[in-house]
Amino acid sequence: MYVLILVACMSFSGETHCQNFERDHAFTSENRCRMAAAIERGQYSQRSQSRKDWLTYDWQCRPTQVTMLEESAE
Repeated sequence: MYVLILVACMSFSGETHCQNFERDHAFTSENRCRMAAAIERGQYSQRSQSRKDWLTYDWQCRPTQVTMLEESAE
């Protein structure tokens, strides 16, 4: 499974600070995640152009870590 994360980095007065925004949906493959990232990137294109001097967006697909709890047999 993969999760889509939007990384927004803002630069002011020579300092850059980034924040991750994890999307709610998990994808079964990296390809599906990249397709969703491309669609979202298109939705942000106008916003990205108007803020390009101080704000950058990056979409990343990262594998999720699923933790299974083991039940102990008594």
